[in-house]
Amino acid sequence: MTLSGAKARFQLNATATPTGTLVTGPNVIGQGLGTASFSDADIAYSFKVQCNIAGDTASLDPATGIVTASAGSPSITDGDGKDFEGVTLPALSQLRGVIVYGTTQVASPILVDSTGSASAVFSAPIYQDNALLITTTAVPTAITFDPQVSGNAVTVTVIGKS
Repeated sequence: MTLSGAKARFQLNATATPTGTLVTGPNVIGQGLGTASFSDADIAYSFKVQCNIAGDTASLDPATGIVTASAGSPSITDGDGKDFEGVTLPALSQLRGVIVYGTTQVASPILVDSTGSASAVFSAPIYQDNALLITTTAVPTAITFDPQVSGNAVTVTVIGKS
């Protein structure tokens, strides 16, 4: 498989409308659309984790692309360490980005915990059609997804370099 056009697009802003006397026009606070291109990326894969009962969690080994249940029995789709053509992924040596989408409209947060050289904990409510984007070059030893509530699910896309 050959990749091209690998990139992350991101934007976070709000428009403030002033209410003062003789003050007009919207004021944009934040960043406009930005892009990070990954011309050297040669690994891309996606998977889904669904919580079947409270307490189900799953862990991704980013180096292999393999997703396993770390607690309970979550449903894991396409977390077998293979690309969309069924070919085993090469070992990931540099992470370019991970995006986590909420696939269900549930108000509970999705906890994303990365360990290893890129250790950080991300905890945010991720609702349907919303996402959490993580970009780093370090490869964590694991990223754990905890959908917390039965029916919650996330889909995840990883882009990196072997």
